[in-house]
Amino acid sequence: MARKRTKARTLALAGAATAVLCALIAAFIVSERPRYFLEMLYERPRIEQALHTYFAAEMKGDLAAVYRCLAPSSIYRQDHTYEDFLADMKSNPSKIVRYTVVDIYGLRPNHDPQSYPGVERFAQVEVDVTLEYTDTHATAECNFCFTFLREGGQWFKG
Repeated sequence: MARKRTKARTLALAGAATAVLCALIAAFIVSERPRYFLEMLYERPRIEQALHTYFAAEMKGDLAAVYRCLAPSSIYRQDHTYEDFLADMKSNPSKIVRYTVVDIYGLRPNHDPQSYPGVERFAQVEVDVTLEYTDTHATAECNFCFTFLREGGQWFKG
């Protein structure tokens, strides 16, 4: 008799634990916040790689690579040819000498595909940047927040 009660109690506890686990999984899947957290765990290294590729090209002065790092759908790329970009860069008296990633946050889907066709996701990247002005050789510490876009499965600077 005691054995039957123990088995029934074990089954009841296992059923309750299973129900709680299913409820947690359902809440995790349905709720946006946990889903975005998991997605950020997956996307963060890809965003960081795009960021490092962009800044490495900037610091080397590889303008072709910098232009390739810009999102094809960005307003700048839509309004400026590569030749325009080169002219803009030649007139820029500053260059990046150092950067530190402060945070990557705000990963979100494209809620406005009419305005941003082809963009799958957005993310914010906060970076501390040291600029050197080539005309005066003065330096400045700046904090920037960049938008990065995922298009065609690849991350670009917005």
